This record gives sequence, structure tokens and C-alpha cells, in this order.
Amino acid sequence: MIPEYIKKTLKALSDAGFESFVVGGAVRDTLRGVPVHDYDVTTSALPELSKAAMEKAGFKTIIDSSARFGTVVFLDPENNENKIEITTFRSDCDYTDFRHPEDVMFTSSIEKDAARRDFTVNALYMDAEGNIKDPNGTGETDIKAGIIRAVGDPVTRFQEDALRILRAVRFEAQTGFVIEENTARAMKETAHLLKNISAERIQYELTGIVTAYNGPLAVRHNLEVISQIIPELLIQDGFDQRSRYHDRDLLTHTLDVLDGVPLKEDGKKDRAIAIAALIHDIGKPAVFTVDENGAGHMKKHSIAGVKIAERIAKELKFSNKLAHEVTELVLYHDSFPKPERGAVKQFSAMLGFDLYEKLFVLQRADIAAHSPLGLARMQLLDQIMEVYRQLREENPCMSINELAVSGNDLMALGYPEGPLIGDILKDVLEKVMLEIIPNDKDDILCYVRGEYWL
Repeated sequence: MIPEYIKKTLKALSDAGFESFVVGGAVRDTLRGVPVHDYDVTTSALPELSKAAMEKAGFKTIIDSSARFGTVVFLDPENNENKIEITTFRSDCDYTDFRHPEDVMFTSSIEKDAARRDFTVNALYMDAEGNIKDPNGTGETDIKAGIIRAVGDPVTRFQEDALRILRAVRFEAQTGFVIEENTARAMKETAHLLKNISAERIQYELTGIVTAYNGPLAVRHNLEVISQIIPELLIQDGFDQRSRYHDRDLLTHTLDVLDGVPLKEDGKKDRAIAIAALIHDIGKPAVFTVDENGAGHMKKHSIAGVKIAERIAKELKFSNKLAHEVTELVLYHDSFPKPERGAVKQFSAMLGFDLYEKLFVLQRADIAAHSPLGLARMQLLDQIMEVYRQLREENPCMSINELAVSGNDLMALGYPEGPLIGDILKDVLEKVMLEIIPNDKDDILCYVRGEYWL
């Protein structure tokens, strides 16, 4: 159950006369029967004493700058991939920034250490033999029952560290557990405190939520929390699109699209596709109109949506790559070229092969979340994808750099260096992609001489 380097860690601390346990997520996931990726250790030893005990056992101290808060990080001498984080039993002092304690008090009491943790399922301790200690008394039963429950008073826990609110949603998304009633109520009461949390941390938690298999339900169950990050989602709940192509309200459609994004081999959804699925129709309410027959119309909702997507990407500090992928997916999620070589080739060149394949995934999930009438576009998507597959196998010319001629070839013919060269190459690329001329140097130069006089 416990890796040898962790057993060796526990033994080193025990031999020095201290209590020590594996704690937190590793214990939770062990009891759930799922793979454990990280092991944290807690001990009754003060930081300087745990450091002395570990170094005596041959471990190397690599980080002790957090010793003030009780944490020292060591390296397994037999495998440099194994890092061990050891934290002294502690109780936290006042939190003044809704995220970090001002200071900590070390303690020899495991009960006091457990009382300051976030959720009962994370406040379990396991010794080297696999024996479990549950100081709060409900951790093991909550895991068996699939319940996420705050330790102690939930409002206090979330006022101490508002990030715990999103962590609870992520745990629900990743485990399928249900958030206990009082905990869920406290999350809604304190959700406004998320404004105090850094954009990077919010992005990390939101990504964990939407890429998890149970993400759609977690978003629905915690809509008031998620809407603190993306306010436009709240109006989608119960929003009637008044369209023959939609048989569910806007939020249900959105979450069904997210649910339709498949999991990858690592058990998670693609990050860009999942985020785009959550906000692909975010612009609909802003452009919604009703005609004289009572039918709803949402023309140019993708353009309205991409503006919101750009704001979200900026606020949450997406990387340039993630921001580009998400905004492009939102912008083009409702765009379908004719299932013809030239049209599909142009669309592929505009997006790039990798992003276009992500768009296919989003569009398939989107179409599947329509009414039976709206499902008719699935046949069109299949036709486009078949043309795309044929093109991909042929590895066609898709950019100026892949043309059989360069700017130097044009200048060798006498065309002056400058903007004209770029314009000619863009024109040639379009003609090659539309298969009006082949990507052959002689054919291209012949075309240029005929179209552009010197």
C-alpha cells in the first residue's frame, strides 16, 4: 500500500522517537482504491528535528525555506524522482487574506492537526502498516458514503481559505462524491470570497473541474459558486432558447455538451475543449431575439461569445496557447465549411490540423446535445471529417512556407522586395489550396508571370 521510500521515511522519524503518518489525499485515494500520485507525511517532530532524523537516514534536504510553517522537503537518495514533503503537526493562527494563516503553532496533538484541515476525507492518517487514524471521526465513513464534508464549522473553513470552496467542487467533479448539505450551503454563503484568490489558482481549480468525468454535474450542483468566476453561466439556467433545434434549456445544453467531450487516456478531458464546451454558447443571451412567430434567434452568438471568452482568458491568466485555442473553438464551434476539398483545406489552414481536430470533438458533442431536428448536422460533420481525413493523409500544402517557391524566387524574376512579394505568395497559396494550380515551382512561376506584370 505504501511505497518503500515512504516506509523508510516513516521509519526514520519513528526511530528518532516521533509519531509520523501519511496524510491527506494519499490516504483518501488509497481507501477509494484509486492510484496515488503524491504522498505527504506529517509528524510530531519539529522541522529541525525531522530534518536531523531524515538526514541521518540518508535523505537529502532540498527545501527548508517553509520550515517556519512546519514543512521541509527531502529527496530520496535512491531515486531522485521521489520527493518527500514532511509537515509538523500544527494548528493555524488567524487568516487575514482568506487564503494563508498569518502564522502557525506547532503541536504534538494529531487531533489539533486534524481540526485545521479542509475536509474530513482529507483529514485521515495512515501509519507504515496501513492502520488508519480518523481524529474527526467521520472521514472513513464519509469516503465509504461518498460525501465531501468540511471539518468543523464549514463557514469558518471557507473564510479561512476561500480556495477550499473550489477545491470542494473539484473533488466532487473528480470523485463523484456529493457535497454535504451544510458544507454546500456554506460554500454559497462564502462564494463571494473567491475574489480574494489569485487568478492562477482559480484557473487551476476550474480546469480540474471541467476536465473531470463528473464535471457537468459538479458545475450544475455548484452553479452559484462557478458563476462567481463566469457570471454569464447563471442566466443560462432555465433559459428557453425557443428553437426547434433545441429541446433543453441553455444550461442543460451546455452541460450536455461538456459531458459529451470524451475522456483522454489519462482519464481527463482535453483542457481547451472542455473550457470551450462550458462557454461555447456564453454569448447567446446577449444577442437573443424573438420573432413575430415566437421563435428565438441568436445570430452572431459566436462573435458575442468570443468577446466573453477573451475576457475570461485574460482574467484567469490563460497561457497564450490556451487562450488562442479556447477563443478559436468558441468562435468557430458553429461554423461548417462545405464538405469539399478546397473549403475544408482552407478551414484546416486557418485553424491548423491539431486545433481543427479539437473543433471536430467540440462540434460532435454540441450537435449531440441538440433536438432530433438539430441532429441532422451530424451527417454534414461526418462528411467534412471524411474530406479532412483524406487531406490529412495527403499532407497537402497548407502554408506559405510549404509552397514550392519563396520570396527569393519571385525577386529572382525581377519583382521588387516589399509588400508585393507577400501579396503574391498569399494569392499563390490560396490558388494551390483550392487546387487551381499545383504546388510545383514551374507552374507557380508561370501563373505569377501571367497575373503580375513587371
